[in-house]
Amino acid sequence: MVKRFIVSAVLIIVIIIPVIIYLFLQNKKGGSGERFGFVRNASSIEEEKIKDTGATWFRPNFGFFAWGAMQKDANAPIDFSKTDELVRNTQKEGLNLLITLFPFADWDQKSNGERCKVLANDGGLPQKKGDFETPGLPYYRCNPVNWAAYQKWLTAVVKRYHGDVLYYEIGNEPDLTLGQDPKNTEGTVYYLDSPEHYAELLQKTYMDIKSANSDAQVLIAAPAGVQPQFQKFWQGVFSIPKIADYFDIGNMHCISAPNQDKNDPTSVSAADLNVTFYKNLLSNYKISKPIWITEAENIQGNNVEENVARLKDSVANALKNGAGKIFFTGASFSNDPMRYTSEIFIGEKDYYKNIISSAK
Repeated sequence: MVKRFIVSAVLIIVIIIPVIIYLFLQNKKGGSGERFGFVRNASSIEEEKIKDTGATWFRPNFGFFAWGAMQKDANAPIDFSKTDELVRNTQKEGLNLLITLFPFADWDQKSNGERCKVLANDGGLPQKKGDFETPGLPYYRCNPVNWAAYQKWLTAVVKRYHGDVLYYEIGNEPDLTLGQDPKNTEGTVYYLDSPEHYAELLQKTYMDIKSANSDAQVLIAAPAGVQPQFQKFWQGVFSIPKIADYFDIGNMHCISAPNQDKNDPTSVSAADLNVTFYKNLLSNYKISKPIWITEAENIQGNNVEENVARLKDSVANALKNGAGKIFFTGASFSNDPMRYTSEIFIGEKDYYKNIISSAK
């Protein structure tokens, strides 16, 4: 009897317990938080405690991984001090990183002239509003002139963070040109080149990243929205032969303007965070890729309860329709004018926690 008991105990230890541990780890790995992240100001990461929401991903606001911010000329050493700090702080918070790369350096592109230079009121330049702060982007925002120097910088970045960062996004909303209107004091231009030139940037950057780290995954930049002017830009990109060979993950944004018409096509598309729109856009060119929503919100009007419920439904629809990961902007559910500040986000974190925990 004792011998039989011992044999049974051994079987439990050897067979059953490892299975339980495996299932636990798989559940932990595939939990709802693994599908969610936030795009936020990197300097506030310790204060905001994103992981309290259940999210496990972080997409830092722009400027840290911009070529010109890290290297002052082609022969200067690359300054990794700020990016090292960003990576350390993110790891300290227990978050995974999605890095947005910008191939811009003023010293490299000045020869392009004014056509590649944003206006002085561009929203992407270094700035501070309340506690919302970003190192910003350079003035010149076209493709590199010195591709060899760009490749050297890019390779150094990917190799340095080989064990820390696996996901790289090539630019942000290159279709967005609203900031070029001198009367517009709020606009931002993230790219001042053509769809064909963005395709060239994507191709060259993809190959360099893969050469430096074959395990790295490359995200194409996201459309700024579903409006016709944005669609036209991406039609130019996706019509390039074999362009699908140069990105691993598709990418879409869903930013709902405050108080927008609930019957407007952009509002209807936001019901699944624009996933269906983007899938259809890709399918027009026979492209099939995983899809991430790297900026997500669906806030209309200033009724908090309605906005929370709307975003929760949008998230459920997005996941159902194929979104692999969703990065919230952390926008105020009450449509506060300072809608992205840390104070507002911290006060409303429980709403995001509820949305994430309810995701199936």
